[in-house]
Amino acid sequence: QITNGTLDVKKMMKTWILHKGFPLVTVVRKGKTISVQQEKFLFRVEPENWTSDASYLWHIPLTYITSRCNFTHCTNAYLLDQKSGM
Repeated sequence: QITNGTLDVKKMMKTWILHKGFPLVTVVRKGKTISVQQEKFLFRVEPENWTSDASYLWHIPLTYITSRCNFTHCTNAYLLDQKSGM
């Protein structure tokens, strides 16, 4: 009901439940352009426990507000479901 059918919550949650660990999201601003990138967060890499992070891709719902609005009525939503976007 909250997503009004715009988001497949079951598909999104599978990426959070089935992957070990958490994503690290990096946000970079270049002028008026914002880009985001996700990668598997690694605190300490031990060779026997290391796995390629190529298969680790989370569906991360992001919300943001720009300075062009009054900060209450123009919250934007974005689903980061690739390695990078925006």
